[in-house]
Amino acid sequence: MNRTLAIFAAFIMLLSAPMWVNAAGSGSDDNSSSASNIKDTYQNAVKAVNAENYKKAISLLNEVIGKKPRHPDALNYLGYSHRKSGDYARAVSYYKKAISLAPKHRGANEYLGQAYVELGNLDAAIKQLNILEDICGTSCEEYSSLKTSIDKAKKS
Repeated sequence: MNRTLAIFAAFIMLLSAPMWVNAAGSGSDDNSSSASNIKDTYQNAVKAVNAENYKKAISLLNEVIGKKPRHPDALNYLGYSHRKSGDYARAVSYYKKAISLAPKHRGANEYLGQAYVELGNLDAAIKQLNILEDICGTSCEEYSSLKTSIDKAKKS
């Protein structure tokens, strides 16, 4: 009887071992591959933004957001690409999503302010400028850039 139980237990262990090894192996590879794919797609999107190929950037950034919806940098660049393409409603929406995930995101706060300047809403732009001042002071690049845009808009 003991020998039968030992053989049965060994048989069960042999049957379950390959499933456990396969499950563990494929799970970690998929996660690693997926994370790497998101990173590569995001980097390609940033290259497209820098090349001013906003249509391509939007497509790539939508892929990133589809796999990782809570990616504030991708949302920020998605807003930027839409703004540069003339779609201010979407741009503002994406900037606000990025800020909701990362309230101190300097780029998203600046670009939202820039969108407001371009839309002629200087009060909202100044509000973003004040937020940037709280985040990084008056000497950070994002503050300086938005302040310059607001000052130019006030003069025209």
